[in-house]
Order: sequence, then C-alpha cells, then structure tokens
Amino acid sequence: MHSKKLAYRPDIDGLRALAVLAVTLFHFNKQWLPGGFVGVDAFFVISGFLITGIIYGNGPSFSFADFYGRRVRRILPAAIFVTAITLITGSLLMMPADVKDLSGSSIAAALSAANIYFWLFLDTSYFAPSSETVPLLHMWSLGVEEQFYLVWPALMIIAMKLGGKRLLAASAVIIAIASFAVSEYYVTREPSFAYYMLPSRAGELLIGALLFLWQDSRRVSTAVANVASFVGLALIAVSLVMLDEKGGFPGIRSIIPSVGAALLILGGSNQAGLLPKILANPIARKIGFRSFSLYLWHWPVLAFYRYAYGEPTLAGGITCALLMWGLTELTYRLIETPFRSHSPRWLITKATPIFATSLAVIAVSYVLVQNKGLWSTASGKVYLAQLNQHDFNTKAASKFPFNCQMFKNDPELWTQDRCLIGDKSTPAETLLWGDSNAAHYVGYLKVVAENSHFALRNISHSSCPPVRELKGLVPSAQQQSCQEFNNKAFAESKNYRTVIIGAAWDNYAKANGQAQFEKTIAELASNGNQVLIALNVPVFEELDRMCSAKAIRFPGMDCVSKAIFASTSDSKTNAFLVELADRYPNVSTFGVRDQVCKSGVCSAYKDGALLYYDRGHLSMIGSELIGREVIKTGTLPQPIAALASKAQQLGRNSTQ
Repeated sequence: MHSKKLAYRPDIDGLRALAVLAVTLFHFNKQWLPGGFVGVDAFFVISGFLITGIIYGNGPSFSFADFYGRRVRRILPAAIFVTAITLITGSLLMMPADVKDLSGSSIAAALSAANIYFWLFLDTSYFAPSSETVPLLHMWSLGVEEQFYLVWPALMIIAMKLGGKRLLAASAVIIAIASFAVSEYYVTREPSFAYYMLPSRAGELLIGALLFLWQDSRRVSTAVANVASFVGLALIAVSLVMLDEKGGFPGIRSIIPSVGAALLILGGSNQAGLLPKILANPIARKIGFRSFSLYLWHWPVLAFYRYAYGEPTLAGGITCALLMWGLTELTYRLIETPFRSHSPRWLITKATPIFATSLAVIAVSYVLVQNKGLWSTASGKVYLAQLNQHDFNTKAASKFPFNCQMFKNDPELWTQDRCLIGDKSTPAETLLWGDSNAAHYVGYLKVVAENSHFALRNISHSSCPPVRELKGLVPSAQQQSCQEFNNKAFAESKNYRTVIIGAAWDNYAKANGQAQFEKTIAELASNGNQVLIALNVPVFEELDRMCSAKAIRFPGMDCVSKAIFASTSDSKTNAFLVELADRYPNVSTFGVRDQVCKSGVCSAYKDGALLYYDRGHLSMIGSELIGREVIKTGTLPQPIAALASKAQQLGRNSTQ
C-alpha cells in the first residue's frame, strides 16, 4: 500500500444525487422510472470505490479502529435515528401484527442485519405490492454495505501483505465473478437471497474497488474521461428505462448499471470533462450531501402513506415529498453533520449516545414483540378491545358455529342441531345449500327467520357449486369431497318444502357452468320444491377489510369512500339466473343488491359499518345488518317472506 489520501470528488456527490433521486422516483411510482431501483447499485459501486481508496490510500498507517470509527460516525447516527423514529411512529399508528413485524426489522436494522432479516422473514419479494408498506425494508442495503465493511478491509490487508496490489486485484476479480455467478444462480431459484444478501451483491461493490485499483496509478485524459462518462451515463439511462423487476434482479443484469456507475466515476477522475462538471453543479452536490438522509427517510414516509391511504394522489405525493425533504434536512443538519466529525472525546460524546440509542431501539422492539405489537398501557388495552370488536364485526361467516360451512365433506352436519337457525320451535322446512356464497346469507336468513318464526337448515361446502356435474368447475383434488356433498344435498333436498341454493355463480359461469345451473334448477323444480336462487352480491374488487381497523388510530383515513363504485345494473350472471328462474312457476330469486347499491352507487359500508368480509363475501354481522334493514323498511323479498310459518300455513289452507 501507499500513503495517498483520496481527494474529494464533487462529481461523486452529483452521482449520489442521481442515484437517490432515481430510487425515490421509482418508489413514488414505478411507471415513472421502471429501473429506478438500480440507484442502489450505483451506491454500492460508489461505496466500493471510496472504501477501497480510503484503505489503500492510508498505506501502512491504516488503522482498523480509525476506519470503523469513521464508519460508525458516518452511518449509524442517521440510520439509528430514522429507525427509532419509524419504530415509535409505527407503534402508535400501525396494527399490532404489523408493529410486531416492524419491531423485528428494527432489531435487525440496529444490528446491521436488516438484509438477513428480510431474506428470512419477509414473506413476499422486494418488488411485491405488499412490501411497499414495510417501513424499514430499505435498510437491507445498509446491511449489505455494513457487512461488506466487516470483510473487505481485512481481505485487502491480507492480500496486500501476501502478494501486493496484483494479488489484491486478482482476488477482487475472482470474488466479483463468483458473486455475479451466485446472483445469477439464485435470481430464479431463491430471488430473496439474490436480492438481499451480500454474496450476490458483493460484485457490485467490488466493481467500484477494482475501478480504484485500476485508475489509481493512471492519469485519464479529458477525451477518455468524456467517452467513459457518456458511455457510463448511457448505461445508467438504459438501466433506468429498460430494466424492471419482471425480468429478475440482480443477476448478471446488475452488471449494466454497476459498470455504468463505474465509468461515470472513472470519467470524473479528470475534472475537466463535461459530465463531471455537470455532476458537480451546486444543486446536485447539495442533494448528494443529503443523499444518505434522503434515502433513509423517503421509504418510511411513502410506506406509512401507502399503509393508510393507498397509492399517493397528487396532493398526497406533494405532501410526502415535502415531509421527506423536511426530515432529510433536519437529519442532515442535526444528526449527520454533527456526528460525522472526529473529536478527541468522540467515544464519549458521540459513540455513547449512538450505541445507547441502538440498545434502546432493541429493547423497545423486544418489548413490543413480546407484547404482540401493543404497548402495555391503558390506551393500549382500549385499542385492543376496539380491534377485537372490529374483528368480530367483520369476521367471515364460516367463523360462526351456527353456520355449517365445511371445507371437506362431513355427513354428520346434516343431523346436527347447530345447523338449524331461526325459530327452532317450528319444523325446518327450508334448506340453504351451496358454497361460501350461500353461507354468507346465513346471517340475513337467521334474522329474518327469527323475526318471521320459521326454521331452516343451512349447510355448505367451500368452493363447491350446487350442481350435479363438477368437471371444469372444481379442482380435481376437491372433486370427490364436493361430489359426495352434492349427492347428499340433492337427496336431502326432497325432504324440504323449500330449497335455497347459493354459489359464486359468476366464477362458475366464467368456467362455462351455465348448462349445469340449468340442469340443477330443472331437477329441483321437478321434485316439487319451492326453489330460491340466492344471487351474487356486488363485488368490491379493491376492498380492504383492515382499512376501518387501521382508521381507529391512523388520522384522516376515509375507508367508506374507497369502498364504493357506480353501478346501475346487475351482473350478467345474475340476469341469467333471473331469466332462468322465470321459466318455472316454483323458482324465484332474491339478493341484497337493493340494500348494497342505492341511487346508482354501491357501498360496502352501511352507516359507517363494513358489511363485507372480503371483496365478494358478506361478513356474518354485515349479513345480519342487511336482514334487519329489510325487516325494518318492509322490503323483505316476497319469496323470503313466503317462508314464514304463517304464510306457509295460509298456503296449505288455500290448497285445501
């Protein structure tokens, strides 16, 4: 090694600005800059270049203590500050399960192991929409860099002592090639490992290291610098526009932006070049100085916004941009800059508060994990009670014992008393049968039956349409159970005066199931049953069941307006079923569209209460609320009103 201090490079701060803006724009909207995530790769190249230059340039006077002291002062203060604020904010606003996950990632971030944590515990990929609400996900890149800092300096010292610069360069080449090979191997086999882990990312850092070792003893002419800069800029531009997450990343594709960043750094070694001058302009340098704080803050701000409000609107995006820049400026001025400088007593004045804050983050996170994401306070207990009530109010119909919905055929349910609903003092002359779309009418029918004094038996099989022929409508693994259930249902239906059938008719219609619908209705009608077809409920494609739960604490959420859509006509499948029913004198239909859709607008909420469990299923409580509404307003469908014991008795007397 030789003793030659690395000179300040203003163009590198400009490159930092380009990298952080690319990442930030990508995270605002992926369509704006499909490959914006490669800004992280540019950061890796810059880090590899600078770290190698610092170690190599110090020569025999290199000190591990001084090196790691600088890294601690440079990275940890801002990183742990952002982690702490994000943890506190999340613990006050997010759902307990999400707070628990945030706490786990906070511990990992404090230990420089966020990338390992997300590789092991994040149940989705970095690019998946659900990952966009994980507030500390971006800390993975710091984990990669910090782990590189633990390994690379020692390898450099050993290689230089054993074989000088030549062995060091050869070692870096071999490790870089191996890293890109590992990355390419795992990018399709285990994408999370390829994306988050140092073995598959080290190549990008080592491209920067190799660049320093190559150009350290060379003088780059202005002409060569200009060519290198423009080729590098072209590679970065191609990466930003042409690369996207669909093709898998990193893999060997990460070589493109990495080499592009390296060529821009190479071009900047001659400050007379055109692009280095552009990159070194005051605005770019100002952003570059703050690039670390901006990187730290941009993701949590967007993650919290998306967690509560979804994709940013124009106003929301502007608000996020202003907030993240304000936090960036505050962190840069009050945290980054003061802690970065060296002072004789820095271990006491700077290292102590840094590590104390890190330990506090770990301790608080541990407590929150143990408490399942809740603070053990009076307000925390009130909040838990509110969440439990919300969970009960929006729970799926299948979670209630009087709803006899099975997931595998169970013949015993046909005789169990718990499957009877309504006025059990009267004989059950009505059978409700079908799949989960029949089951979510149980609450509605239970309320009506109790009010009108009749009883019915409900029984359903998930994902099992009430038809004879199941081919093409049910997965092969479920066909036997479904067929056995339906055979029993067809046989039992003859013992009931009225049969109500319900199903996810739209889904089965898309699989060309209409012919089977017709055969089912024809068979039931010929048995002399009164047949009622329970129509599909309106479907809310973007419904978020947890929105109203989040709104308990998160300010400004408007869940109701997000769960509406304009509609003036029913679905084609429901229209087909109505027409089918009209063919028979003893077949009719009913549904809840009139209660969900009013004045041309469908809403999943009624008086602020969510009626649905998911996009296409009523919750049990929502089903009951609709039942109470039709009773209160006198809008009970005539076929349902006819199930009342008095109505049935009147029908018998008229016949006699």
